[in-house]
Amino acid sequence: MNARLEPVTDSSAVIWRRVLDNQSFEICRFIRLRAGVQLNGTILASDEGRPIEICYQISCDPDWKTREVAVRQRYGFVESNLKLSANDRIWHRADQGLLPELAGCIDVDIELTPATNAFPINRLNLAIGGSGEIQAAWIRLPSLAIVRAHQRYERLSENVYRYTSVASGFQAEIEVDGFGLPIWYGNIWQRITAAGGAD
Repeated sequence: MNARLEPVTDSSAVIWRRVLDNQSFEICRFIRLRAGVQLNGTILASDEGRPIEICYQISCDPDWKTREVAVRQRYGFVESNLKLSANDRIWHRADQGLLPELAGCIDVDIELTPATNAFPINRLNLAIGGSGEIQAAWIRLPSLAIVRAHQRYERLSENVYRYTSVASGFQAEIEVDGFGLPIWYGNIWQRITAAGGAD
């Protein structure tokens, strides 16, 4: 008997270019299922003069809370992997077990991609003029270290948000499409093409 595939209710595919230094391209696919949301992407970049390839897959529940994260990285000729799971704000790493330092985090944030901004933007569902603060599990690249990140989002208009890293003070305005995926991310990333249901 063949397993039935879960029906896709909405989807989008985008390509971003890192306009800040023109040293990174990424393709990302957003898939909305009845059980939640999946985000799959591949990043090709230069990091300190070395080629790096990152493939990621993130699954969220219908409330946009991160449930599973898988990252495969090739840094030069060195390959490494990371798998995380989260439930009730408790995080586990496949090769290490419980991560108590991430207790209370809801969202994942992966360095080198603007894609993961879509999770808090959709989950917070801010009114124009509103703001919200989150604790995110920030995956650093290429180290694959995971640190707690205190972040703030403010909704400036229908499609524009301001992101702030509370610890560093870094800010960027983000223009998003109907899925919450960035069209522009400050002067760092620009969407160069998209296909799907929300432009």
